[in-house]
Amino acid sequence: MKILHITAYITGGAGIAVMRLHQALLEQGIGSEVLCMYALDENLSPGVYRTDQKRPFIDRVFHKVGIDRNTRIKGGRKGKYELFSFPFSHYRLEHDARVKRADLIHLHWISDFVDIPTFFKAIKKPMVWTAHDLNPILGGFHYEQDVLRNPDFRDAEDLLRRKKQESIRSSGIRFIASSKLTMQKIEQYLPGVPCNLIPCVLDIAGFRRIDKAVSKEALNIPGGSLILGTGADDLGNYRKGYWLLLEAIEGLAPDEKKLITILTFGAIKAKVKDDAGPAIDIIRFEPVHDKRFHSLLYSAMDFFINPSLEETFGLTGTEAILCGTPLIASATGGMIDYLEPGVSGYLFNPGDAVELRKLIRAAIMSKKEKAVTFGSCRESLLEWYKLNDPISKHINLYREMLT
Repeated sequence: MKILHITAYITGGAGIAVMRLHQALLEQGIGSEVLCMYALDENLSPGVYRTDQKRPFIDRVFHKVGIDRNTRIKGGRKGKYELFSFPFSHYRLEHDARVKRADLIHLHWISDFVDIPTFFKAIKKPMVWTAHDLNPILGGFHYEQDVLRNPDFRDAEDLLRRKKQESIRSSGIRFIASSKLTMQKIEQYLPGVPCNLIPCVLDIAGFRRIDKAVSKEALNIPGGSLILGTGADDLGNYRKGYWLLLEAIEGLAPDEKKLITILTFGAIKAKVKDDAGPAIDIIRFEPVHDKRFHSLLYSAMDFFINPSLEETFGLTGTEAILCGTPLIASATGGMIDYLEPGVSGYLFNPGDAVELRKLIRAAIMSKKEKAVTFGSCRESLLEWYKLNDPISKHINLYREMLT
């Protein structure tokens, strides 16, 4: 059994999920390779390949002068959104030797990399597509909130969605959803298209609990503060909700703010009002790639807050719990599935700063009263993970599709 994973990037949330699955399959003796559009040399490992196809000169010229197909479809529209991409690409991956030798193609985050109409028509072998966001079932947008926030894109969004769905329905491809909520969305947009519920592979060995007092001392963080952590590749991403966390904290009383320290990791690529009042201490780290240091950060937090407005899974939440830190998280994506309320944290309605503030106040009170901590949160997640066993579920699905 030879599995080829196709993904635009091997970094970022989706890329990390791909690489964890790839390594897990290799450890189980399954033939697995990864083909990506972009990767630094130091990110490449055995069985992971970067495409050697180049963008045609005429394609680059058309794009530069604004007469290529994608530019015409977008029609100069401006809006506020995370990403708008197209199901078209100059790459012709159906000619790649790794595609030809694979028994099964597993697609992941493929925007700008896979030309869906030509690839789906050319490939006659089994294919499965993991929805790392909602772009596989939408048109150009990657999340529903951006569709709602940008009504001027309706014609372009509908056109791309129709073209994409035509290719999906004619190809016989299956889908994988990493959460129950994502599976519901796939069934809503693509009724009748087969979909399996399989959570992301977790790095249980890489993210481990470190004593909180030791972690705080190592980071020179005051031991008496309530450490509220949060993090993302880009904290300035509206969907990730860092602004919502700051808004929730701004509404606290001055004496409550004095008890809080915010610990963050991630870049801020867009302007964010990074101010929750003069009494708040904010400690920031750039994106973290070393798992040992990442575990130290997670372990130093009293709570990890994931205020995302929309997610398909939520890997950072699992990493925090694996380090013994409970969540205060939006009820979206996989966090609804893997968070056990009262045991590994609390959920609040996405976008609700008032509800988030109430949970922060409850955390402050538990810190003051030295209440019982969430000491079994890691064990709770491991039990959920064992029951769902994503590695076996992937292998069983591959075997079923190849029978």
